[in-house]
Amino acid sequence: MIFWICFSIIFLPLVIIFPIKKVGKKNLKELKGKNYILACNHMSNLDGIMLDLRFGKKFRYLAKKELFKKKFTGAFMRSLGTIPVDRQQADPKAIKEIFRLINKNKKIAIFPQGTRAKTVKIEEGSAKEGVALFSIRTNTPVIPMMFDRKLKPFRRAKLIIGKPIYPDPERKKDKEYMSEFANQIIETMNNLLEGDKK
Repeated sequence: MIFWICFSIIFLPLVIIFPIKKVGKKNLKELKGKNYILACNHMSNLDGIMLDLRFGKKFRYLAKKELFKKKFTGAFMRSLGTIPVDRQQADPKAIKEIFRLINKNKKIAIFPQGTRAKTVKIEEGSAKEGVALFSIRTNTPVIPMMFDRKLKPFRRAKLIIGKPIYPDPERKKDKEYMSEFANQIIETMNNLLEGDKK
């Protein structure tokens, strides 16, 4: 309820303040009515909100647990669909919650870097394997997306949408596949930036 109140009163003006053009929307057609995991680069605190606005959906996100320490802030973050996670170590509770939401057909959005970055392109070795883990274990496709620049007021940015990436169900129990698939996702995301320049 709080989310939709904020959406209609507070967030909508952000569409004007932060103009974003979606590129590659046709790549979403084959997943219409189906579940997926959205993977995007992360440079601004507004990234999650803008994804919600541009897709008209309430995505679920992971955010560092420190943001939930204050009662009001924590309640507000949860109302936006944000899930607290301990970034310093494996967090079974957060992982279990993501699996639960995916199995309930809820939309998940994950920033593979795990934190905000200074560069648009995702640096090799800087991404975590969370997206690959959730995709492989639930056999859910990943939609790679990239902002072409950091969001700033009244400066147009692009949100480049790539084709779905499907995990190989035959390699679900292959320990090496997790890392391979994680690298495949990041490489595909970075290539979206190169393809946009052509």
